[in-house]
Amino acid sequence: MDVTIICIGDELLTGDVEDLNSTWLARQLSETGALLKRIVTIPDDIDVIVSEIRQAKTDKIIVTGGLGPTHDDVTRYAVAKAAGVRLYRDPYAVRVVEKGRGRLIDAAYVMADIPENAVVIDNPAGAAPGFIIDSRIYVLPGVPSEMKAMFSLVRDHFKGPRLIVDWVITKRPESDIVPTLNEAVKMFPQIAFGSYPSGIVKIKLKSYDAEAVKQAKEWLAAHL
Repeated sequence: MDVTIICIGDELLTGDVEDLNSTWLARQLSETGALLKRIVTIPDDIDVIVSEIRQAKTDKIIVTGGLGPTHDDVTRYAVAKAAGVRLYRDPYAVRVVEKGRGRLIDAAYVMADIPENAVVIDNPAGAAPGFIIDSRIYVLPGVPSEMKAMFSLVRDHFKGPRLIVDWVITKRPESDIVPTLNEAVKMFPQIAFGSYPSGIVKIKLKSYDAEAVKQAKEWLAAHL
């Protein structure tokens, strides 16, 4: 299973707010065995959001941000447009909103408007419900505490084969180990290698093939 993450918010692009969601989600997906193919940050623009959703070719898409009640919270409209459906006020979503904040002014109930045929995701940490469309598009708030609480409710939807991750550490300079690392890449094509220098060099080995990871780790340890 592969996944695209789409982070929505003008504030992310201007640097006014730090994107904490995509890094956390990437770690979660790695743990579940899902393969994260792409992370993109885009503005609160309906046409841009629609375009990104429609061009995503992955099995699942996680969208974060833009589910509040203000004028620039346009994600629900964009996702409905991308899916070719209308919004409607969902009774369960209304209860989620009121559970989070109590009785609100009428304008705030826009948070309970979700696309037709979508499944509501409860919000244990706030007021804005999330939703799932076609068992593929998962739409969550941008507030990190709310996003994390809600993703925990659907985390099992992203389970894939167990991804094996291991590390080899060397004190040699990264430039010195390039030939050895290149040889390992050729010998073990089923493994994704990464090299991370920071005083020492940490080499990451990642694959669904546990035996290949074991053999590659032993080979690298013997040749570095």
